[in-house]
Amino acid sequence: MPRNEDEAIRPTPEGEAAPGLEGIPRMDMGALEESQPSLVDQAVRGPVVLTRNGADAFVLLPLDVYRRFWNAVRRPPVIDAE
Repeated sequence: MPRNEDEAIRPTPEGEAAPGLEGIPRMDMGALEESQPSLVDQAVRGPVVLTRNGADAFVLLPLDVYRRFWNAVRRPPVIDAE
């Protein structure tokens, strides 16, 4: 079912963490959407860099962009010790 463009973004349920995001705390975006709707709109379209004290501090990524990034990262080979 396609998502409505105006539909609120819901966090991934605790039991279905995206690869690489296991164990990271979750926060409901409702308060952020109410206080900073333009920030959420920008983040839905692609990465947003947040600055703190004039320096780049955080990057907000839509989960689909993060998944593409995660899948593209090279990892060391798994060596079977048997």
